[in-house]
Amino acid sequence: MRDNYEMRTEAPKVFKKPHTKTKPATTPVEKYLAARGFSRETWERRKVSESNGAIAMPYYENGELVLMKFRPSHKVEKGEKKSWCDEGGKPVFWGMDECDPSLSLVIVEGEMDALALDEAGVENVVSVPFGVSNLECVELCWDWLNQFNCVVIWSDNDEPGRKLQRDLINRLGEWRCLVVKNERKDANEVLLFDGKEAVKKAVAYAVEVPVAGVVKLADVEEVDYSNIIKIRSNLRGIDKALGGFMVGMVTVWTGNNGSGKSTLLGQLMVEAIEQGFSVGAYSGELKASLFRQWIDLQAAGFKHLESYYDDIREKEVYRVKKELVRYIRDWYRYKFFLLDSIGYATEDSLFGVFEYLARKYGCKVFMIDNLMTTIFSDNEKDYLRKQSDFVGRAIKFAQKFDVHVHLVAHPRKIEGRPSKIDISGTGDITNRADNVISVYRLNEEEKASEGYDTLVEILKDRIGGAQDSKIKLDFDPNGKRFALSKAGTTFSKDYSWVNLMPKQGREITPAMFGEEVTGIEF
Repeated sequence: MRDNYEMRTEAPKVFKKPHTKTKPATTPVEKYLAARGFSRETWERRKVSESNGAIAMPYYENGELVLMKFRPSHKVEKGEKKSWCDEGGKPVFWGMDECDPSLSLVIVEGEMDALALDEAGVENVVSVPFGVSNLECVELCWDWLNQFNCVVIWSDNDEPGRKLQRDLINRLGEWRCLVVKNERKDANEVLLFDGKEAVKKAVAYAVEVPVAGVVKLADVEEVDYSNIIKIRSNLRGIDKALGGFMVGMVTVWTGNNGSGKSTLLGQLMVEAIEQGFSVGAYSGELKASLFRQWIDLQAAGFKHLESYYDDIREKEVYRVKKELVRYIRDWYRYKFFLLDSIGYATEDSLFGVFEYLARKYGCKVFMIDNLMTTIFSDNEKDYLRKQSDFVGRAIKFAQKFDVHVHLVAHPRKIEGRPSKIDISGTGDITNRADNVISVYRLNEEEKASEGYDTLVEILKDRIGGAQDSKIKLDFDPNGKRFALSKAGTTFSKDYSWVNLMPKQGREITPAMFGEEVTGIEF
């Protein structure tokens, strides 16, 4: 039987056409390009021109000008802009219209490097538009990229360049990627100092990306943990204990039914978006509409809620003010993706969608709620093995794509706070996880005695060694938010969606945010 799954995705963004007027290159531009080693024939083939003394580099997609980028026609001084572009253009790959999908594709870090390879006679060369800082081009050109069976990556020989190389390999697939190894800073430098043949030879001798195997320990790349991406919970006690949620790791969350672990994870997803990260989630327990309703409440906060009287419940209940819903959803529209599963997701379907989200949209935080809704087996022994295998796969996924995975695992039915050994299934779940966290909701008697609502306990911290750290939280049932205390700011915190609200003299229109939600089946 075919699995019935739907992944929520969005219509294409609306981009602006370039507006800056250009003209044929004058002497200063010609001299600068010649000094970089490029003949007129080379840069004219890419329609390089000039605007107000700057070099103008047009980006085309299917014959249409979609982005115009500029750079000074002289050596860039300290504090001077290295490049800029017309606002709102579509950041595609430079030169993609000239490429033949039957040949290997070569991706470089900048336009000058692309011209260097053109000058040397290398075919099928494109440049990323904004270097390592923005790889939206991968998402926008996904179908075009998938035509190529071989991709050669020549990034700059520095740390940002190596990061670009890693990110491209992760998203395009190591199976089809080759990398250029060269001691020079970049391809343009090779052209200037070593000549055209050296450029061609560097591409010809690009090496395969190792998929797996043994390495010499002394040759393992040094990692500076202070520079690894960490996503904050912005609940100080949790961040202080764990140092944030580090990419490449898996955190297992446990707690009795109704403890609030799923709600707390929803808040962490919102916090990740606020920090600029895209996120993906799977909820095997909540319908997509209810899941979104809770996320909207958490993104809003109690300041932006309104109440109405529920005749059946016979009490006031809260919802996001109707006029604000569109701004919240437009805020996370291209940042929050949900695997909308009717029934249970299989392991393969779940990680297949998650890999898609990591590659195409660059998602860095993933939530699986919960482990019990992804595994089937009539055999108890096989069931326990599959649980262990699932956690192992989550770890490999986190490490391969430099993401953080939050995984909910229910405890056995117990009284009081759960420990590591109380998590249902095999001990491999907690043994293999990087962090283990329990969430315990106090009963009314305990709340009255202790003065707080929820206890979060760090049961395992692989990196820092924190154990048995206890964080006391209060909970706002109306806005579905947790905070360190009612006197804190988390309940009333404004997320940056408020910046989308209309200001005087500025009209917000639907066209600014794209079309309605569409579905893609997996």
